[in-house]
Order: sequence, then structure tokens, then C-alpha cells
Amino acid sequence: MKRLENKVAVVTGGARGIGFGIAKKYVEEGAKVVIADILDEGEEAVKELGEAAEFYKINLRNRNEIFQMADALYEKHGHLDILVNCAGVALPVPTFKLTEEQIDMVIEINMKAPLYCCQAIGKYMRKQGEGSIVNISSGNSKMINVGRTPYGITKGAINLMTMQLGAEWAMYGIKVNAIAPGWIETEMVKRPLRSGILDAKKILSVSPIGRFGKVEEIASLATFLASKESDYIVGQVIFADGGWSMGIMPDGLDFVRENDKEEE
Repeated sequence: MKRLENKVAVVTGGARGIGFGIAKKYVEEGAKVVIADILDEGEEAVKELGEAAEFYKINLRNRNEIFQMADALYEKHGHLDILVNCAGVALPVPTFKLTEEQIDMVIEINMKAPLYCCQAIGKYMRKQGEGSIVNISSGNSKMINVGRTPYGITKGAINLMTMQLGAEWAMYGIKVNAIAPGWIETEMVKRPLRSGILDAKKILSVSPIGRFGKVEEIASLATFLASKESDYIVGQVIFADGGWSMGIMPDGLDFVRENDKEEE
């Protein structure tokens, strides 16, 4: 039996990137997946995923739309078993140049929307007596990436929200955990690499594993956290970043490479 057989999963931001990778893996594991996204790419995503997926277009900055979505999906499917809060925006801007509108946008999408989704869908999980919530945080909640102040703040808030709800909702059978990805091969990372905003060599110089992560690796972890296999894991933030958040000095591994050669 597949790990998510007959489960209904709502994946925000599932039209592309990590969200789509998670949606794809969930379908493979037997789930019915609802991609909740404002991007029309969601239509193409569900075509690729087939009959087990559907697209729900939504503006996650609108609290009423979130609660309306939860009500509509519960009425349609009769149960809501998994929520993945993946929708997010980075918006690289020097802190002194941030406008109120920019700050509000990041907070509303990255912090308020996940909390509202937890409330809206969580009430049905409580009614059912079980459910799994997987929040997508970021390695930037621990490792500072300058020029992305609202992003780092909101992802730090997601970590605390995960711990708060994990402790508060376990009594209702609702399991809440989070994944904090490192540098994953998505357009959100590839775009600034192409433009020169990010430097791959510098990023990988502090990575013990020496490579970027794959979407599939995050999707596999999200599947584990949504399944019965992780039922004793509560309120945890798992850093899936190839060891980046351990804090190795830039080019620090060169010392080992140069001085730990095998003797002939």
C-alpha cells in the first residue's frame, strides 16, 4: 500500500518548484492533491499530474479566500488530511530601501497565509481526529542571507509557529512539523545564479556535501512527515540543507582536502 493512499493533501505554492515536487511525490504515493496557487501555471501542473490532482486558484493574501477554500474542499472531498504550506516569496531588497508595501507582501504570504491555512484546514483535521501539517521554512531562518530581511524574519516565524502548533495541536491528533531547505535547484535559486546575484562557488564552499539539493529530496522528506511513519515527530524543524547550516567557514573544507590525502 502506498504511504498516502486515499489521503487528500492541499499544497500551497504547488504550481512549481518545491511545491510542485511535493505534489508530484504525493500523487505517486496515492494521495489526491489540491494545488492551491495564484499562478496559472497550476493548470499545467495538474495536467502533468493527472486525475489525482486539481487546481484551486487562490490569493493567499486574502484570509477569507483561504477559509472559503477549506470549506469548499472539505465539502467536496469529505476529509482533509494533509496541508503543505509551501507558497512563499523572497524579494531581495536592501533593508534601508524596503517599502511598507514590500514588507506587508512578504509577511502576508510567508507568515500570515500559512497560519490562516493551518486554522482553516486544521479545524477539519481536529474534527477528524487526525491530520498532518508540513510547513516549508528555509535555511535562511538560521543562516543569514543579507538583503532578505523580511524573508528571514518570516521564515523564523514559521519555525516558531511549527513548534507552537505542534505542542498545542498534538492532543487533537494533528501533527505539525517543518522542513527548512537549503540551496535547492529551483527557479528561485537558478534565477539569481544566472544573473550573478548569487555565486555558486561561494555557496558550495560552505557545503559539506558540495552540491545543491534536489527538489525530490525535499519531496521525499515531506512525504515522510505526512505519513504515519513520522507520528512520533512533533513540532520539529528539520534542516535539509546538505549541512550548510552547520556554519562551516567559507572554503573551510580546503584544509581537509589538502591535508588529509591517503598515504600511498
